[in-house]
Amino acid sequence: MKHVLFGILFFVTGSISIAQSANTASCSSVNHLREGVASGRIEVVLPNQLSSEDVASYAKYYEPFFNVDFNATNHKATFLMVSNTADSRRVILRFLSANQIQTVVVDGKSYLLQDFYQNFLEK
Repeated sequence: MKHVLFGILFFVTGSISIAQSANTASCSSVNHLREGVASGRIEVVLPNQLSSEDVASYAKYYEPFFNVDFNATNHKATFLMVSNTADSRRVILRFLSANQIQTVVVDGKSYLLQDFYQNFLEK
């Protein structure tokens, strides 16, 4: 019985950790992110589970606000803003949400999407 309970616990713990990483994007550093916001060229590393097709299928809906250049090798998505305003950058959150991303890690700290916007994209 102990082995069965241990197996179930191990399975649940493993599933939770995999599910959390699948819903997380990341940015290399605060400085790099702020430079990207200022220039209108924002880089975010998307989860490995996303394919080029996934990114392209969602990106087409947001072309009035930004274009997405996706490198499938390193999973880096570069958002090229059409109009580099706070409202246009807010639409990045919709793109991330559409791809089932719930948090963004910046310098080792995890931010919910709204907090990510308020701390980095809004300015």
